[in-house]
Amino acid sequence: MSVDVLVLGLASVVRPTSVAAVYAFLSARSPTPLLVAYLVAGLALSLSVGVAAVAVVHITPPPAPVTTTGRDIADVVLGVLALGAAVWYGLRTPPDRPAPQRPAREALRRRLSQPTVRHAAVAGVATHLPGVFYLGALAAIVASRPGLVGGLLQVALYNLFWFAIPLAALASWTFHPETTRDSAARLTALVQSHKKNIVVVVFVLVGLYLLGVGLYDLLTG
Repeated sequence: MSVDVLVLGLASVVRPTSVAAVYAFLSARSPTPLLVAYLVAGLALSLSVGVAAVAVVHITPPPAPVTTTGRDIADVVLGVLALGAAVWYGLRTPPDRPAPQRPAREALRRRLSQPTVRHAAVAGVATHLPGVFYLGALAAIVASRPGLVGGLLQVALYNLFWFAIPLAALASWTFHPETTRDSAARLTALVQSHKKNIVVVVFVLVGLYLLGVGLYDLLTG
């Protein structure tokens, strides 16, 4: 089991966009089909990418002996990208002025105000496009050269973290619908009020981790 998968998976648990989408679904009259559509569409995309990466490397192994240099360089590059994202996100808008909405993001926000199953499926894909964290986790899995089953289990573990909020929301709504909306409202308010700080801190911590691990392995390897 790669430590990178655990670290990057844990960093992906609380994502403001996913939390907001889940709260929008829970606020609807029938949350269950919306949450299911969101999960199925998002998992279909993310698992397809992960399974393809593991399967391709397992089926067509490199002819030369495997070294860790490629993984170390990938860690350094992804660490720099994560730190760059933290700086960009932290400085792009002054704290006392709301950021202008992009057309695609604004369209998604309008759809989630009165969500349908189709809108939920689109949101599941839009909020789970492979990013720095997922690519870093896949690079770590592929570089460790696990067996096919081991690699697929690591992909599944990362996605379990990535989809933890909607999975927990669906389970909570199924067994405790009377308290789920209130709990989701409190969590959403907390996350949205600290959205910038959460994103910046997570990107900085992950960026420093990847950069540190990559440079250490390159210098000592």
